[in-house]
Order: sequence, then C-alpha cells, then structure tokens
Amino acid sequence: MIELNDVSKTYRIGDEEVKALNHVDLTVEAGAFVGVTGPSGSGKSTLMHIIGCLDTADSGAYRLDGQPIEHYSENELAAIRNRKIGFIFQSFNLIARMTLEENVELPLIYQGVPSHLRKMRVEAALEQVGLADRRKHTPNSISGGQQQRAAIARAVVTEPALILADEPTGNLDSKTGENIIALFHSFNAAGKTIVLITHDDRIARETGRVIRIMDGAIDRIARPDTGTQTQVAETAGQSDPTNAAPNGDHSGAATGNGIDAGEKQPGKRSKR
Repeated sequence: MIELNDVSKTYRIGDEEVKALNHVDLTVEAGAFVGVTGPSGSGKSTLMHIIGCLDTADSGAYRLDGQPIEHYSENELAAIRNRKIGFIFQSFNLIARMTLEENVELPLIYQGVPSHLRKMRVEAALEQVGLADRRKHTPNSISGGQQQRAAIARAVVTEPALILADEPTGNLDSKTGENIIALFHSFNAAGKTIVLITHDDRIARETGRVIRIMDGAIDRIARPDTGTQTQVAETAGQSDPTNAAPNGDHSGAATGNGIDAGEKQPGKRSKR
C-alpha cells in the first residue's frame, strides 16, 4: 500500500540545513500494523507527513495504493487525504465549540456525504469507540482519553484504508493508552492499515512491525512478537526496502532481543 523509494527531505532553518529524511526506502503492505519509533528529531514525524500527503519529498518516489503521487498538486493531495487517510494526533485537534458528533461529522461534510448518511456513519463511529452516550458533549467537558477516542472516531468515519497516528497516547495515562491501542488492534483486525508514530517502545511493541529511525534513515526493523530484527543501515543513506506485511518474516532477519537489541548483526546488513 505504501512504497517509498529513495525518499529524502531537507528543511532549512536559518542558515542551517537539516536532513529530516535521508534516502529512505520503505514498503508497508495493506493490512499491516506498523510502529515507527526513534528519538526526538530522528525524522518520525516528517515520515508521517510525507506518507500522509501533508508534505512532499525533495527527491525520490512515493506510491500510495499503487499511485505515484510525488508530483501531485496540493488539490490532488488534499483529495487523497480526504478519501484514503485518517489522521490521529497527540493533541486531539477537536474543535472546542462543536459537539463530539459535530466534530466527527466534519470530514463527511467535506466529502459531500448526504446528511442522512452522515448521521448514520457518525453514530456508528461514536458507538465503535464507546462514546455514543457522549455525542452531545463538547471536548472540554470530557476527559483526555475520551477526547482521543472522539478524534479516532473522526479519523475512521470516512472509512479510510490507511490510519496514521502520531503519538496518539502521548498525552494519556498508561491505562487509557492501553485502551486506545486496543482500539487500533480492532481496526487492524477489520483490515485497516495502521502506521503509528511513537517514542514509547512499550507502545511500539504492540504493533506487528517496528521500524526504528535514526538521523533520518531507517536503522532497523523488528518483529516484537518473535524478537527477530533486521539491521538495515549502519549510517544514514544506506537504508534498504522493508516489507512490513502483517504476517511473515523479513528476508534475512537477524535474531535479536526485540526493538532495543543493541548489537549489529554481522553479515545481515544489506548493501547497496
């Protein structure tokens, strides 16, 4: 579903150039649940913005559902975002003056969905996240966990194929965070492709594949349930294609101790 080939992105801050992504190759298959982790400033959010068509790469190719979109106009990218992608952010991004059902309904209005269908889909989305009895409440009158569930309902009400979540548990306590991750598992079981950005290795281990980014490049891939991992790049600019399918191991995966295993595996690193 997601194919990035040799993608790079550089930002200029004053007189300084910051290489946010450095020759990244990445494949995420339809139906996968993938975690992306790494330290602050490693390129996680930039990767999400490019995958989510919120930003464009300086170089390289990007295919989403087989469509080459790196040269799409802003209007074309907006149409892709509205039709194919559901976004979930750490700060919820709910409109304070609107009720939860009005917040969830908003993307359907942008899509031009008829009012009677909007009502049905909003009710179903709020029911799915356990907020049907809170639909008339405004965001400021409910808890942070409930606000995040409302944001999730808004993300899935358009029935997107891809859900992008940027630190969705970052502002929540651990128990509430577990409940949010359980929701993601249910959506993934229903066939949604999910890419979850997090700095929390505990949350990352809840996904089917963990992609670790360092200095703008993919450093390694891990499968938390089996403890296997593939060392991808020793230095920025040496990343290899990674297949994050929901089932099956990566070719040539080295055995490690999960996503925090520290030693490089000799002979297991692909060379370009």
